[in-house]
Amino acid sequence: MSIRQHLRRHLAYWRDDCSGATAIEGALAALMLVSWYAMTYQFSDAFRVKTANMKGAFTVADAISREKSPVNAAYMEGLNKLFDYVTNAQGDSWIRVTSIYWDADLKMFQREWSYATHDMPAHTNSSIALEADRIPTMPAGDTAIVVETSMRYNPIFGIGLGAGSHQNFIVTRPRGPRVVWED
Repeated sequence: MSIRQHLRRHLAYWRDDCSGATAIEGALAALMLVSWYAMTYQFSDAFRVKTANMKGAFTVADAISREKSPVNAAYMEGLNKLFDYVTNAQGDSWIRVTSIYWDADLKMFQREWSYATHDMPAHTNSSIALEADRIPTMPAGDTAIVVETSMRYNPIFGIGLGAGSHQNFIVTRPRGPRVVWED
């Protein structure tokens, strides 16, 4: 028997042998199933963090909209701690709170005061003007509070999602008199 025939017979035996195919298919299916579970968990976790961020932003907006006393930097830093507690923030987070009103003469939103935590810049009249499409129409002289939040998100696995941040932009009206800034 030649080497060629021996090699052909050996390859034919290997091609026709089905023992162990179930184990290999099972291993491949288990790997795909574990990967699917990991992706599902990661996407669910990303939506959980996004929802927690939104709830935290609405909590901060509601707290400041109910405030009757003047607010200051210490109050805003406390709101950032409240936001971190509500969202269980593990990384960098910041909030920016701005009191605005509609100026009928200038036909644009104006800033009364603004404060941001963690070295974020406070809003100016020009930066509020850039956000005008996100702010609902208001009557002249009416005030609103703009609350912006941001929280860093680092995914558990590196499947499908990269690191980033969840941000919210909420406009709410004060429930009582206008919220006043105190230095």
